[in-house]
Amino acid sequence: MKKGLILGLLLFAVPFISLGLGEYNPKSAGAGNPELHIKQDGSITIKSARIEQIAGTTFYISVQWGPLPMSFTMKTDDGTSVVKRYGGKGAVTQMKQGDYIDVDGQFFIGSDFFGVTAVTVKNWLLQEESGTFAGVITEVNTNQTFTLRTLDRQLITVKLGASPTIKKGGIDIPFERLRKGDAVPLVSGVYDYSRNTLTADTVSIYQTKTDFLPRNFEGTLKQIVSGTIPATLIVTVSGTDYTVKISDKAVILKKNRSPAQLARFVAGDAVRFYGAVREEEKTLSDSLIVDAEVVRNVSL
Repeated sequence: MKKGLILGLLLFAVPFISLGLGEYNPKSAGAGNPELHIKQDGSITIKSARIEQIAGTTFYISVQWGPLPMSFTMKTDDGTSVVKRYGGKGAVTQMKQGDYIDVDGQFFIGSDFFGVTAVTVKNWLLQEESGTFAGVITEVNTNQTFTLRTLDRQLITVKLGASPTIKKGGIDIPFERLRKGDAVPLVSGVYDYSRNTLTADTVSIYQTKTDFLPRNFEGTLKQIVSGTIPATLIVTVSGTDYTVKISDKAVILKKNRSPAQLARFVAGDAVRFYGAVREEEKTLSDSLIVDAEVVRNVSL
């Protein structure tokens, strides 16, 4: 850089009025030491500049070495690319007063100022990125947030976005149905590095599909809710009550597998039944309802 240009920059090193921004401290935003490079072709790089004022798409920025501030007018347009701290795409409209930025662009001289037409701006304080995680819920909180231990054992806070979708298996569930220990194969949204928080728009909870395949059950008849077809029985299986639905297509048998009359069933009978637990009722309310295909009273 020629001595004349350096002298000119120093002569124009007049700070903008920065209301309430406090001490110039780029490292507080994760940026490095201030740098200024101008090449023979007019390309310019400014590192760790602070946005002092904004007027539409024009930004008044400064860098500082000790007590010496140097100010530039930065112009942006539709061709200006904004990059977030961790590499995601940002927008000019997201930049605000007090942000620390790195700028690459073209140097120009105004009537009483030095300027840069920005080509690329890296904003060190834009720390939100699209994020996708998987893991296990370690804590469900009352403020619509939960803690997720990710696959790499990082703990992050997940909060719900404005219109989130929460599914367990293929069932839409409310936040209140989330449980500590739930496996989360996918949660996606916007991740804020500075707060270690994901604002989620999609949460998927793992559901074991084999739990809802038809299988055999055996227990004690606790109650006959309805004795006529379509009938409903309450059967206790290993200490847990199941609601057994019997349609006109179900087969009702005695111990010897001959046809049985439901009217002969009484509380206390040993009952075996075959059918599938309803997934939606179990998922939404923990209700254990089985649509029985076969009911066999082994006490008859």
